[in-house]
Amino acid sequence: MARRRPVRTALLWMAAALLFPAAARGRAVTWSPHAVSKGRQVNLGPTGARGWVEGHRIHIVDIAPGSPADGVLQPGDVLLGANGAEFAEGQDPRVALGNAITESETAAKAGKLTLLLERDGEEKTGTLGLRVMGSYSTTWPFGCAKSAKILTEACARLAAEQYPDGHMQGELGMPTMYSGLLFLASNDARYLDNARRAAYWLSEQSYAKVGLNNWPAGYCGLFLAEYYLATGDRTVLPQLEKVSKLLTLGMMRCGSWGHSSPWDGYGAVNQVGLTCLMALILTKECGVAVDEAAMQRSVTFFEKFAGKGWIPYGDHSPWRGDSGNGKNALGAVVFQLLGGHPDTVGEFSRSVAASYPYREEGHTGCYFSIFWGPLAAVHAGEKSFRTFLDHQRWYYDLARTHDGGLICQPNAENLSGRTPGHYTWCGIEFTTGGIGLVYAMPLKSLRILGAGSSVFGGKLPAPLEKARTLFEQRKWKELDASLAGLVGDRHANQLAEAAKRQKRSVELTLRAVENHIREGDVYRASELLKSLERLLGKDCPELADVQKLLAANDRWVEEGRKYYEAWSTLRDYTWQYWHFYGQQAKDMLERDGPPRVPAMWTTIAEISEKTPQTWKALQLGKGDTPPTLPKDWFTPGFDDSAWANAPGPMHAGKGKGTEWTTRDILLRRTFALAEPSYTALRLKLRSEKGQVARVYLNGTLVAEAHDGARGGYASIPLDGEAARLLKSGRNTLAVHCANTAGQRQGLDLGMEGVKP
Repeated sequence: MARRRPVRTALLWMAAALLFPAAARGRAVTWSPHAVSKGRQVNLGPTGARGWVEGHRIHIVDIAPGSPADGVLQPGDVLLGANGAEFAEGQDPRVALGNAITESETAAKAGKLTLLLERDGEEKTGTLGLRVMGSYSTTWPFGCAKSAKILTEACARLAAEQYPDGHMQGELGMPTMYSGLLFLASNDARYLDNARRAAYWLSEQSYAKVGLNNWPAGYCGLFLAEYYLATGDRTVLPQLEKVSKLLTLGMMRCGSWGHSSPWDGYGAVNQVGLTCLMALILTKECGVAVDEAAMQRSVTFFEKFAGKGWIPYGDHSPWRGDSGNGKNALGAVVFQLLGGHPDTVGEFSRSVAASYPYREEGHTGCYFSIFWGPLAAVHAGEKSFRTFLDHQRWYYDLARTHDGGLICQPNAENLSGRTPGHYTWCGIEFTTGGIGLVYAMPLKSLRILGAGSSVFGGKLPAPLEKARTLFEQRKWKELDASLAGLVGDRHANQLAEAAKRQKRSVELTLRAVENHIREGDVYRASELLKSLERLLGKDCPELADVQKLLAANDRWVEEGRKYYEAWSTLRDYTWQYWHFYGQQAKDMLERDGPPRVPAMWTTIAEISEKTPQTWKALQLGKGDTPPTLPKDWFTPGFDDSAWANAPGPMHAGKGKGTEWTTRDILLRRTFALAEPSYTALRLKLRSEKGQVARVYLNGTLVAEAHDGARGGYASIPLDGEAARLLKSGRNTLAVHCANTAGQRQGLDLGMEGVKP
């Protein structure tokens, strides 16, 4: 017998400018932003499906073409269990599904993932064929073949997304920096040119007048320093010097940084401040001069938080709580890089390792917690590190996409709507680089991953100085002879490995240039060749053949540039999806449709912003205990004559409207319609953070909103069935609002529609 499907609940994104249409599902149901916004959808691992979580069930809302879920699952399916076990009531079904994926990818399971699901009121089973990835080792990611596979696939997926000039799509160039770190961390010659082009693109950018510039400047300095220390490519050092000066100029007196340099905004933001300090530390290792006094001021500022709780948001007292959004993790890595601070590293790393149940906490999302957490927890000792990482193993497998990417899951703040789930929405190019670093930890190829001092940083003994000069001159035979007398020296071995990797990279890149020309992507070939010319010099004999081949086809270079630049611009618009033009671009990319004509919204039920609207109101409940509500209070026939007449809006304290003094409030009002034909409806809702509002139209729940907009009224699109609830004559609009966590109270509601 089929189970009865419960009423769907939802967490509402309350950003007032969002106007996503909700898909009809046969009747008016609670509106869910998960069904329409990728920033709210949970990635269901390599299945290729996305969904949103309701209690202990997962609603499928999107399926990637060609993925294992394609043809097996459908949007609207509800997952009830996996591999023979139902999702337990009261438990997070993501954990169970992630563990089932881990189990199914073993050789013993042969990639078979069996799902119990509900479709159209009937229970069914479906079997997905996942790729066999093997089992995790007990010490993963160390000594783990599966982790190594995931790293290789992540790099390959990012390489496919990288633009020919080296940048990755994304805000302020940040994804370029994250991806560049992973390309480098892989220690794989196949991806060295990807890292090189990313470094060259970043070395041409200016951050002096960019808004929020300490974010890209800090991560740019971090990546370029790691790139130089790994490759010895001196062409990026001038940009490192510029970035160092900008960061020094922008440091605040406390020793941290704000969003921008020279500092502006509202003060210190330690999440970015720690990255800026890290960039200065590594820039100094590259031999670039930094302001020692300024750097020490920052070191002193951050060290004072060790052992006292979580590094706070800014220049505040230490925080007590569950997680620090990656800040304590950054602190552990920073002081590990400095050396000579074992107690500080221990305090920060142990606090991170102990926070394993709370890794999804974090302002704007949990990306930085996932990014930096493992890199810090590894310094807390093997037992603590294993507890930390094994507790999250399900998360990492659920973060994987079917084509090798890694995507950050939306956290509670994203789902509530306080922040838009940017790290999820923007896709794999934004998050794969940071999440993927955990799988590169065993290689220790970056300083932030535990690599020792670099042969390319600072002064060396005379024999090594000579060998390093030969490396820079690409005199490979002489270099081999020079290194022959330095067998066993760590720096000599590093130099030999760097030379081997560079030679292999040049060979592979030359082959790629020729292949791209013959395949028709001449612009991509020209950009790859440009990176080689910068590395080797335009007169390098190795480049002569491909230079001639490109010259014979160079008439196509400009056409290719236009194509990639247009594509990049269009995708930038789609990421501004809260904006009208961003929504149009999104529609065109996803549905290949023409630009849409703006809808003409008309008022159905007025809000009280200008003219107070009178409601019937009942205030009840105190403290945290939910009150008992009158039976059928939201239905059209309910007798509310004994309720108070309450002009809107509702608010705490004195002012225009009605004072709301209790935990809960029930509001009812009626409006008349002569002709109820509308093609679309939306609510105009004003509420506060910490409030939960449930809205009913003619007795049917049509929206549930958790948390309020940051200001003004949120526009909440209702699904297609909601318009069918309207009728000629009197209609009833009702709302129950509970103030569950906020310190302020406020409520107002209206409705708009679009006529045919």
